[in-house]
Amino acid sequence: MNGIKSYWKSLNPTLRSIITTTIKAVLTVGAFYLLLSHKVDTEDGRRITTFAAILEHIDEIDPAVFWRFIFLATAVKVVGIGSSMYRWTLLLKGQGIQMPFFHIAGSFLIGRFLGTFLPSTVGLDGYKLYDAARFSKRTVEVTAATVIEKVLGIVGIFVTFLVALPLGISVLGENAFSVGIITVPLATAVITGFFLVLFKPALVQWFIENVPFPGKAKVSGFVTRVSEAAAAYSGHKLILVNAAFQSFVVHFTTAAMYFFTALAVGAMEAGFWQVTFASTIQIFATVISPFTIAGEGVREIVQALLLAKHIGTSASIMSAALGFWAAEALTLTGAFFWWSRKKDYRPAYVLVNGVDVSDGLPEDGQGLDAVKAGVLATK
Repeated sequence: MNGIKSYWKSLNPTLRSIITTTIKAVLTVGAFYLLLSHKVDTEDGRRITTFAAILEHIDEIDPAVFWRFIFLATAVKVVGIGSSMYRWTLLLKGQGIQMPFFHIAGSFLIGRFLGTFLPSTVGLDGYKLYDAARFSKRTVEVTAATVIEKVLGIVGIFVTFLVALPLGISVLGENAFSVGIITVPLATAVITGFFLVLFKPALVQWFIENVPFPGKAKVSGFVTRVSEAAAAYSGHKLILVNAAFQSFVVHFTTAAMYFFTALAVGAMEAGFWQVTFASTIQIFATVISPFTIAGEGVREIVQALLLAKHIGTSASIMSAALGFWAAEALTLTGAFFWWSRKKDYRPAYVLVNGVDVSDGLPEDGQGLDAVKAGVLATK
């Protein structure tokens, strides 16, 4: 790694600029290509690209209805993205780090843009961690904030699941009761367990050390990392509660967004709670999938399995694909921030425990080894 960095710095600055610009251009075009070329199965057995499927359905969709509900879907998702940005601001504040919200928003959008063509949430998590650690020079604290954010993200998914379940579980048909009997206690236990880790880490550590259970070694390591990260928020429990609520808003708005995309493709019989509940399951499947690009493929498959009987296979697939587009409408603006932030870019201020440390910030690329270690620590 050091050899590559030394060689890179030895290159002519103009050549480095050309290479960087070329890489950005290739990745930007690649992101759009992946969005348009993803293939889905149609009702008549054909396998066509998402773009082709959209073109085929245009004649069957009322343009006024389509754009009205796509706009609403995007607006709902924008609320969720804003909550996610605010959650990150809160968690950094709990670590004594403050930066302008406009800077955090731009970095967040860059991370989402990069994450468009990376597995799971690697792009967003990695870039946010890199950005905040680089400018604050507090890698340990930013890593702790990232660990807690990942935990709260899981809590948000399960809380959304439980909120939507009573009115939407009918989407599972004859399996509804048996699924509910299994999932409700499990989801409740996960949420309770995570809050215990966040607020009563000593109690959880005692349980792990004294009670035998399967997979103890692996769970112990994860809980230890989370407990250590949570310790930094011991005097900021209200921040954690607020951040947990923002996590719920993030995932609930994402799930609700798919209701509006279903309406956009003409599935007027779609029920809000049915689609929202099914989408919570789909979101969880997308998040844990490590092999797909931004969840492509998994999203459409899960949505079709859960909603095909209620709104039709094509509508299920189309609403899932359009949900991705509605979410990416704002995400793709991250390309603007990525291109516009030059090497000498600095946020207006960076406060660490009330002290502005923006003077003497590291040059672009410095501290990457520490940040990489921080990213690995969150896995």
